[in-house]
Amino acid sequence: MKLSLRRLSFQTKLLGSFFLVILLATAAGYLFINRSVNRAFSDFTGRSFTVQDQVAMAVIMRLYQQTGSLDGVVDFLNSGPGNLPILLVDPHRKVVFAPDQQLIGRTLRESDLAGGQTIHLPSGEIWTVVPYRSFAGQTQLEQQFLRTTQTAMWFSGFAAAAAALLLVLFLVRQTTSPLRQLEAAAQKITHGDFSKRVDVRSSDEIGRLAQAFNEMVTSLQLSEEAKRRMIADTSHELRTPLAAVQSALEGLRDGLIEPSPETFAALHDRMFLLTRLVSDLHQLALADAGQLSIERRPVKLDEITSGIVETIGFQLEDGGLTLETGLDPDLPTLLVDKQRIEQVLLNLLANAIRHTPEGGRIEILANRTADGQIAVRVCDTGPGIPPEDLERVFERFFRVDPSRESGGAGLGLSIAKALVEAHGGRIWAENRPEGGACFVFTLPPAGL
Repeated sequence: MKLSLRRLSFQTKLLGSFFLVILLATAAGYLFINRSVNRAFSDFTGRSFTVQDQVAMAVIMRLYQQTGSLDGVVDFLNSGPGNLPILLVDPHRKVVFAPDQQLIGRTLRESDLAGGQTIHLPSGEIWTVVPYRSFAGQTQLEQQFLRTTQTAMWFSGFAAAAAALLLVLFLVRQTTSPLRQLEAAAQKITHGDFSKRVDVRSSDEIGRLAQAFNEMVTSLQLSEEAKRRMIADTSHELRTPLAAVQSALEGLRDGLIEPSPETFAALHDRMFLLTRLVSDLHQLALADAGQLSIERRPVKLDEITSGIVETIGFQLEDGGLTLETGLDPDLPTLLVDKQRIEQVLLNLLANAIRHTPEGGRIEILANRTADGQIAVRVCDTGPGIPPEDLERVFERFFRVDPSRESGGAGLGLSIAKALVEAHGGRIWAENRPEGGACFVFTLPPAGL
């Protein structure tokens, strides 16, 4: 039974559940209303006097007043028409007159007398007049009335159930239609097709689910495209130095290249490039997995920058560049991984040196922002960044000028972004009005 139910579609289960609920509600409502109507009608007909009953009561009381005895009243009733719809009961609860001869002499219960009217005699005896319909049952007219009422209730219940089923069909279709679209789109995604989207036609839970599904598909599509692009870029970046190493080794093997110190130095540079590229990719993989090790210690920003200036001094001299620093002396202590922040600054400075022409200037500036963060700027006097590329410069393997083969693998800025975000900060790029580009990143001070 469970396996059979599991094979049914969600729409079938939902329709079946609603149908059972409507059926049970209609049947329960009919039984309750029918029982209530029958009971109320029986109470009305069995415990109430009609106009005819009231007339019969008046006749009995008038005869009793004229004769002074109920015996004369009984004789009159017996000699008269036998269909008078009343029962006359003596003080011992015995029936002395009734339209049905089988009831005469029958002793009634106290409950049978509850709907009657008592007659108090001067002698202290109490007689009771009871409506005959309490014992005769329902008349044909009353039975017809009840049948008509039951038919009306059945018809009303059927009409209400039909209307409810139509409403349920509409609601179920409105509910399951987007679910079927979600299923179809999910099937396409499993086969690698991310072009399918679900129409969002409502703002309820189903509509929000469809909206979230579309956003998920868009995210998956972007991730898939980024993954493919990264694989292609990685293979391209690795292929170039590997091809050079392979050619040099084959040349050495075949005797075409002289095994001189210059040859080995060139091979060493190529291997160093490969090692650095693999190391950069490893750092980015750790950052993506949230496993990038960060050892925070209190440190002043000027301690970090002073060591960096000494490290890149020869590169600045070779490029004919000048480096200026402008750090706010009142900057608070940072709680950061010193080596990681040095790596961020080195990557940003390497990028600035690469794009600053000879005779240019590079600046390292730092100040405290209005929200208490420490903002560090690395600015240059180069050509700047095209506005359409400002948001993309931190993408992996992205180059503003792809024709520059000496521009590195395009991972330095991506690594800088990962390291800054691992410290709880953020980084962005902007162009200066006077020319050149600025890379800005923020870090929280030790107290935050």
